[in-house]
Amino acid sequence: MRVVVACGGTGGHIYPGLAVAGALRERDPAIEILFIGGSGLEASIVPEHGWSFRSVAARQLPRRPSLRVLTAMGAVVAGTVQAACLLRAFRAQAVVATGGYAAAPVGAAAALLRIPIVLQEQNLFPGLTNRVLSHVAARISIPHEDVRRIFPRGVVTGVPIRRGAMGGDCARGLARFGLEAGSFTVLVLGGSQGARSLNAAVLDAAPRLRDPGSVQILHQTGKGQAEEVRARAAEIGTPRYVAVGYIEDVADAYACADLVVCRAGAATLAEVTANGLACVLVPYPFAAAGHQDANAVLLEAHGAAVVLPDRELSGGRIAGVIDTLRGDGARRRGMAEASRTLGRPRAADAVAALVAEVARKEQA
Repeated sequence: MRVVVACGGTGGHIYPGLAVAGALRERDPAIEILFIGGSGLEASIVPEHGWSFRSVAARQLPRRPSLRVLTAMGAVVAGTVQAACLLRAFRAQAVVATGGYAAAPVGAAAALLRIPIVLQEQNLFPGLTNRVLSHVAARISIPHEDVRRIFPRGVVTGVPIRRGAMGGDCARGLARFGLEAGSFTVLVLGGSQGARSLNAAVLDAAPRLRDPGSVQILHQTGKGQAEEVRARAAEIGTPRYVAVGYIEDVADAYACADLVVCRAGAATLAEVTANGLACVLVPYPFAAAGHQDANAVLLEAHGAAVVLPDRELSGGRIAGVIDTLRGDGARRRGMAEASRTLGRPRAADAVAALVAEVARKEQA
């Protein structure tokens, strides 16, 4: 079986693709998988995980009408031609598209070549690429029943999560990150590229906590921001503050956490809920179609999260919420249980099954 995974742009599109590829390889060790994307994060992340990768022209459409629309459309056309050549040479039997502008030319080429497409949608409000490709997709994976109003043919699978996000060990994590057993541990996740406003607010919150010496913070700052955050934490004199750029195998970090503070990207929330953790969500305010707000509202409605709008973000607000939840173990445990009920740790296997199904039909 030969499968192409089309993904790129952000970690939220890349990591679900990696998770599905891993699940496909577990189903069939002889499978051939090729990733195709643009020149963004995917060009480095995918090869780092040991998968073959090819790049095609791709550019995000501007949100406002301008001459850049023509440039972006030209890139899509060029990328579609390039992708068609790659699909033919690889003899792809199925394409998995996880959304984002980098998947658009690959999906368009697959449709022109009549190669079956499996869409993987992570958000409650699907993006433009998946909305367009949904009309030609063989199967559509969706994260929640609510998405059926947009994709009536959708199969609820949840969002595929990387293998390194599950099965962590607390003791190993404490040793790995230099944390202390018995302290209330807050895990802060700003996403693969970080979140400057969230980073600044958490730094400001740390010394404002009640009895800050009994709280420890493990902060994924985003690549390139760790040194700045460490220096600021040292300047403030914040005790027990561990800043790291990016945590690739994050399962041990989740295993240590009593509470997670993070953005509301679908991939991150899939990991948080699969691990059954209470969370404080600060949705990224400029996410397309406000999809992070929708993701956060869903968790809050189910009692799994407290939501803080980015416009209200401050050290005092975050410190207050952390102190409240730290002091109310019953509420926190209830949030964790609600989170666990939303989690779908086997989502990657469910999507892999859809891919295998359409690929077998293509072989027949």
